[in-house]
This record gives sequence, structure tokens and C-alpha cells, in this order.
Amino acid sequence: MNDRPNPGWFGRNWKWFVPTGCLSVLLLAALALAGLIGLGIKGVSGLMSGSEPVRHAMELAKADPDVRAAFGEPLETGLGFQGSLTTNNDSGAADLSLPIKGPKGSGRIYIKGTREADRWSYRLIEVAIDGSERRIDLLGTDAARDAAPEVTTPEPAAADDAVPKEEEESDPEAPAEPSATA
Repeated sequence: MNDRPNPGWFGRNWKWFVPTGCLSVLLLAALALAGLIGLGIKGVSGLMSGSEPVRHAMELAKADPDVRAAFGEPLETGLGFQGSLTTNNDSGAADLSLPIKGPKGSGRIYIKGTREADRWSYRLIEVAIDGSERRIDLLGTDAARDAAPEVTTPEPAAADDAVPKEEEESDPEAPAEPSATA
């Protein structure tokens, strides 16, 4: 007779169960890590896309006719924001590069600006088109003036009240030139 007891399930199947179990644990850990990284990238992109410099740049880009012609509509931001955005109370700085895409193409918006007294001022907002050397300056366009906050300036004097520059600088002893009035 045989004095050895019958082996249990693990005793009979350990040669395939141990490697399969280890690989399963490694695969689950890799998927969890990839998910966390993906959520982190999406979260950072979401935070950046909600910032004032990015919103302002996208408003300018959507209003610019050259950008609409190059990318088409709708114009959207993509993933892969690069750069830094720092704020401290009512001051801060932005040096960002964000991908944009439309039906006709893709590119990047470059933003450089500072925030003082809770107001952003921009040195650079321009669009670079992928596959081209062309750049579109969004601060020097009519769209930038339309999207910028209104600044009140005093109105110039009426044309009837204005004195021509020639008369201001003319010599008082010189004979007056006859003016042609209709």
C-alpha cells in the first residue's frame, strides 16, 4: 500500500498557479499606475485649462480670423500642457505652451504674462501652426482689442474746437495766408 497522503489542489497545480498569479498581480499594479498617471495628467490639464491666461488666449484664438482659417472650427485644447503657472495672492506669472487642434490642423499657443494687483498683462500670446514656420500674433490683432477689457480714454476735442498745428507754430508777425472756405 501507499502511505503517502493525496496532495491537495495547490500541491497538484502550483507549477502554473504561482507564475500566473504573480503576472496577474504585476498586471493589475501596472494598470493601476497607468490609471493614476492618466488621471494626474488629465487633472493638471483641467486645472491649467481653467486658468485665466489659458481662457484669455483661447478667446483670442477663437476670435482671430487667421486662426479660424488655419485650424477650422471648433478650436479645442488638447492634452500635454507645458510650462509653469504660478500665483501668489494677487500676483503671479505664466509661461505656458498648450496644444490646440481643429478640423483643419493642429498647433500650439504660447503664452507669457504676469499678474500684478490681480490683473494679467501679457507680453506674448501667439499661435504656432504644426508643420509650418508661420506664427500668428494674437496680441497685435483686432480680435485682441475686441476681447481685451475696455479702457476708458478721454474723448478728443471736437473738430471745430481743434486748432491746426500749423497755426500754433506759425510766427505771429508773419502775414496770414488766406484760407479757402466753401
